[in-house]
Amino acid sequence: MTIKIRDVEPVRVAYMRYKGMVTEANKVFPSVFKSIGGKTNGAPFFCYYMMNPETKLGELELCVPTAKTPVGYGVEVKEMPRVKAISIIHVGPYETLSRAHQKIEQYAQEHHLKLHLPFREVYIKGPGLILKGNPHQYMTEILYPIKEVESHECH
Repeated sequence: MTIKIRDVEPVRVAYMRYKGMVTEANKVFPSVFKSIGGKTNGAPFFCYYMMNPETKLGELELCVPTAKTPVGYGVEVKEMPRVKAISIIHVGPYETLSRAHQKIEQYAQEHHLKLHLPFREVYIKGPGLILKGNPHQYMTEILYPIKEVESHECH
């Protein structure tokens, strides 16, 4: 897993707010695709504003990049801002994503970077709507917005 710092371009998304068990979010995610007639122009992602690793409860937005205007299902549109982020590509089942999050936290500490919310999990390759595919080949990019920590050294 290679860590990079990259600029993430602004993106227009159809999104749905979700509050509850993070593991259940994928059950309502198809509604976002239905609201735009499946017309996406980028990898879907979850945007996490709050996440409790112990209880798996979170507040997030389920996002799909699109030029279409969503209809129904409580789906809205917004422009995600440009961010500078720490990026890591995780290959494998979603159950092991926490390892990638730990690597990012470790990297941020070592390089004096401050992680900010919301972080994103971008599903580059995941289960299809019909076939589940091989979880060991899932590709997920994790993006944490960063700001450099100013050092306040005494003279």
